[in-house]
Amino acid sequence: MLRNTLKSAGLLWALLFCVQVSAQHTQSGYSAIGIGEVNWGGYSQHAGMAGLGISYNSRFFLNNVNPALMATNLEAVFQLGLAVDNRLVTGNTPAGTRQYSTLAGGFKDLGFVLPIQYSRWNMGFGLTPYSTANYGFTTTKPDGPGGASIITSVRGRGGIDEVFWSNSLRMGRLMLGAKLLYRFGSIRSQDLFRLGKVINTPFSRSSIENRRSFSGIGASFGAAYKLKLKGKYEFLNFGSFYTLQSGISSRLLSTFQNSSLSSTVVKSDTLVNNVKSSLTLPSRFGFGISYEKAQSLALGIDFITQNWTKYVGEKGTDPAYGQSFRLAIGGEIIPNYQDLKILKRISYRFGVHYERTPFTVNGQGINDIGISLGASVPLNGFWGVSHLNLGVTFGRRGDIIEEKIREDYVRFNLGFSIQDLTWFSRGKFD
Repeated sequence: MLRNTLKSAGLLWALLFCVQVSAQHTQSGYSAIGIGEVNWGGYSQHAGMAGLGISYNSRFFLNNVNPALMATNLEAVFQLGLAVDNRLVTGNTPAGTRQYSTLAGGFKDLGFVLPIQYSRWNMGFGLTPYSTANYGFTTTKPDGPGGASIITSVRGRGGIDEVFWSNSLRMGRLMLGAKLLYRFGSIRSQDLFRLGKVINTPFSRSSIENRRSFSGIGASFGAAYKLKLKGKYEFLNFGSFYTLQSGISSRLLSTFQNSSLSSTVVKSDTLVNNVKSSLTLPSRFGFGISYEKAQSLALGIDFITQNWTKYVGEKGTDPAYGQSFRLAIGGEIIPNYQDLKILKRISYRFGVHYERTPFTVNGQGINDIGISLGASVPLNGFWGVSHLNLGVTFGRRGDIIEEKIREDYVRFNLGFSIQDLTWFSRGKFD
């Protein structure tokens, strides 16, 4: 009984801690557009398969891509994910091609599923990012007042998070799911203008700072079916989900400030004070098909699409958004799940993806392509049926043609999934 109490307390501490330290798990110069870079979903084990997760899921892990697949969990499961993103950014400037590297990382997502009626009805909760803004640019112009150079720095950080409450039903080989979403968060941006030389002016820097706060609700529905094949424990899986178009409210606070060379504020003013507006987030649809040999082999393909031309921001439709989609092909291999040797019980994962991001520059879409590898290492002796989940993606986004930038990135995903049959069992001895 004491052991179960300590486990429950540990999970609660992890939940509260991770919500408080939520950090920028990814980055992109293109996230300066609209509400930032959109997350397609998936935990750390999905990352090792290029995001594959619409039709296939293992009972040992959570699934936040298709709400129907939460019905595959037969016991309570808790999952936590972290991510680190390293990028080499290349762009053309009047002085030639320039490169710089960036690094971001932190908490990404968590989730918990609880069986309400064994093998029939599961309920889940979780926190995951919907979008992330994390960018920075600096430009220098030599033709400032009095011969001084003008240095312009643009920064942005924040995003929209998504808390979900999910319910899934299993009726034989058919699974149905529904997910209620609450989206919230804020994006802070700053435009800073500095003079590069000391000249006879009362101030040397000016800045405009904006804070956009968001809140709203949404819903997603999913279905999955496992078609039994002739082989033992072999299935052909089908899955799909649909996230409804939804509105989200926005509040804007904008301030202006002038400062002297000694950083003394010369003048400050509030330009906009909590002005309300409404945004429209477009619907999202996905479907997938996979072959599964239980606890041995899985191969699948997923397709997700979202029409961001229907996005409506604070100033109406945004021409920097376009039709987006994502195609992922991936799978996993488990040499021998019953073997006592740990190397035979590791899940080895692989995948490739091709993505047309929502962003457009000069009317041209921005593509993203990558290769993923991953593994889940059993940690049964550590805490019940537990796994350490690893995933890495090597990818490239964009190009350096017509004022665009190219981002070569390596993204690492680290996760823990914890499963224990005794969490919600009544203890007989203390």
